[in-house]
Amino acid sequence: MSRAKRTRAMKRKQRVQIPAHAQPPEARPEGERSRRGAAVHRARIAKIAVTAAAALSAAAAMGLARITYAGHQKHVTPPLAIPQPLYAVVRQNLLQAGILAPATAPPSIATSSS
Repeated sequence: MSRAKRTRAMKRKQRVQIPAHAQPPEARPEGERSRRGAAVHRARIAKIAVTAAAALSAAAAMGLARITYAGHQKHVTPPLAIPQPLYAVVRQNLLQAGILAPATAPPSIATSSS
């Protein structure tokens, strides 16, 4: 830009005056917000709402994954053994049938005579 154009632009800016009825933003009454201030307030509330919704949905997803995932243990697994009364009945039947003999004592130790 040439020097002459810069000089003319500066003179034009100096000639422009603020109308008497226009107030600077600092002189506005306290109860009245500027449009920018209202937009900033709405944006802050929207950010808080989006963050809260994201946190709640993440917590809900973790909870549902823990409850519904097949690999997670939901309660104590019972032992894989037959109940003791049934075990006693089966053992008694096997003893009566002669399939299972009672435990025998070890053979007595015989000493040789000299």
